[in-house]
Amino acid sequence: MEKEKFEAIVLNTLKNLPDKFKDKIKNLSIVIEEKDISPVIEGKKGTHTEYTLGLYQGLPATKRAGRINILPDKITIYKKSLEEISRSDKELEKNIKKVILHELGHYFGLDEKKLRRLGY
Repeated sequence: MEKEKFEAIVLNTLKNLPDKFKDKIKNLSIVIEEKDISPVIEGKKGTHTEYTLGLYQGLPATKRAGRINILPDKITIYKKSLEEISRSDKELEKNIKKVILHELGHYFGLDEKKLRRLGY
């Protein structure tokens, strides 16, 4: 997928967040990287690639109370990894949205277990 279209999907996903979430997002950058840095994983049945689709770096909102001078949080979306796991542009768009919502969940303090229960 062309970079501009990929970026438009990311921006549209953020734009369509409910206001009650959008209004709480502060000091956050979202970047798109072409490739992830995941290594090839050695498994019992040989090697396979494990993809990193997105990464949240920062201090979750639930742990910010009373803190000042916090560095900006960052969400990285890995374009090539998302393309690799998607069979069509429609599936890619769905996966982009899912990863953004997953990483925003981390921003808001949700752990992996809670995000899985929510379908992210």
